[in-house]
Amino acid sequence: MENKKTSRGRRVKIALRGGEPGRPECLGGVDKKLADKEERARQRRLEEEKMIVKNRDLISTTISILECKEDSDGEQILNSELSLPELSCFEKASKRDRKNLVRPKLVTALYRCQLGMREPVYILHAVIEALCINRNDFFIDKSSIQRIRTQVRKTRTETMKTDFQNNLPDLITVHWDGKLLPRLDV
Repeated sequence: MENKKTSRGRRVKIALRGGEPGRPECLGGVDKKLADKEERARQRRLEEEKMIVKNRDLISTTISILECKEDSDGEQILNSELSLPELSCFEKASKRDRKNLVRPKLVTALYRCQLGMREPVYILHAVIEALCINRNDFFIDKSSIQRIRTQVRKTRTETMKTDFQNNLPDLITVHWDGKLLPRLDV
């Protein structure tokens, strides 16, 4: 009886800490999305390394060609044009050019309708589909709408401050509801 308890307890401990490799009692799951993301990143790094090695080889062959031609005829190189293979630098190109749909007028309309952050995404997707436009051409997600809203809000407050400072009246009445007001440098 004592052996059963200790062997079962030992098996549970092994299973909880991840199990032994190749054993079916491993309880640790695999995050498929994370594994796929890591695999794509690894593939991208490998492609970048291959491109760098290829460019280095191309540069070294070009240099050796120049050295050989320079040794044979130094003046001939100066008089004739060399046709060198073009070296392509590895640059990450954007996948697609996207358009910004959210404009300041649209931001004010969203504020007037008292919509949160998620509702405009659904509305804008529906409008784009109704207009038969490809929605992959536009930035429409919660974070981009939030970013554009904060930018518009910031520019509006700055313009209001400058307008107020430029058109400062002689007499100012401040209505205060108990909240602290930010200090305006006038």
